[in-house]
Amino acid sequence: MYNTSDYVKEDLCFQRLLRRKYLQQLRGLPAGGLSTSIIKNQTYYYKVLDGKKIYIGKADCKEVAQLQKRRFIENSVKRIDQNCVLMEQLLKGYQSVDPEEVMAEETRAYQTPPECSFSMSGIHNGKKWGNMPYRKYKGFPEGLKHKTLKGEKVRSKSEALIANMLFVKNIEYHYEEETDIGGRTIPPDFRIYVKSQNKFKLLEHLGLLVKEKYRSDALEKMELYFSNGYRLYDDILFTCDDLDGRINTLDIGKLIDDYCV
Repeated sequence: MYNTSDYVKEDLCFQRLLRRKYLQQLRGLPAGGLSTSIIKNQTYYYKVLDGKKIYIGKADCKEVAQLQKRRFIENSVKRIDQNCVLMEQLLKGYQSVDPEEVMAEETRAYQTPPECSFSMSGIHNGKKWGNMPYRKYKGFPEGLKHKTLKGEKVRSKSEALIANMLFVKNIEYHYEEETDIGGRTIPPDFRIYVKSQNKFKLLEHLGLLVKEKYRSDALEKMELYFSNGYRLYDDILFTCDDLDGRINTLDIGKLIDDYCV
């Protein structure tokens, strides 16, 4: 999780939304503060406003709860404002330690980082990985009919669309890379390098769910993934055609943007 800025941006967005929500809640609350006195082990509450103290009741009084809510919101908003200033300052000055970005502004002689820079930083060399040979599934070669922008062939138009989305978004991937899971070797449709998280995720496209055998095999594959510790979104993504064989590229594009960039 080396790219702190991604998580700061997410938290900044969350806190700004929370601030708006709190301020909306503040509008209907009474003005003033609270003070208490204890008499014979009983707590009595007073409303403090414009220098005056007015008795309003015990803890179960509605106005007591409203004034407590006001103070909570006011204190929270102060903290959020301070947090937002600090996060904006961090984002303004934050610099990635990705070797490719470190050397991007250098002269051409230095713009290809040495391999040791990746191993020292613990960051994968995504471009090298994306173009290196791998254990590619060799079964049913006659099904590889659709050529992608990357220059390889895949089995369906939907897979070609997904491969092209990944290519256009500069996301490195392997198609049908043989993977050992739970004592079995299977070829997930895509193995994707998620640069922002410095990790790999799988993506399976389910294209023929109207066919019983295909559906049964897909469920068996899901069981294999989940029983071996794969977590949805963190480790594996699923996309699918609708029952008429159509693909929603907008939804799939958003899934890729949210979990693979």
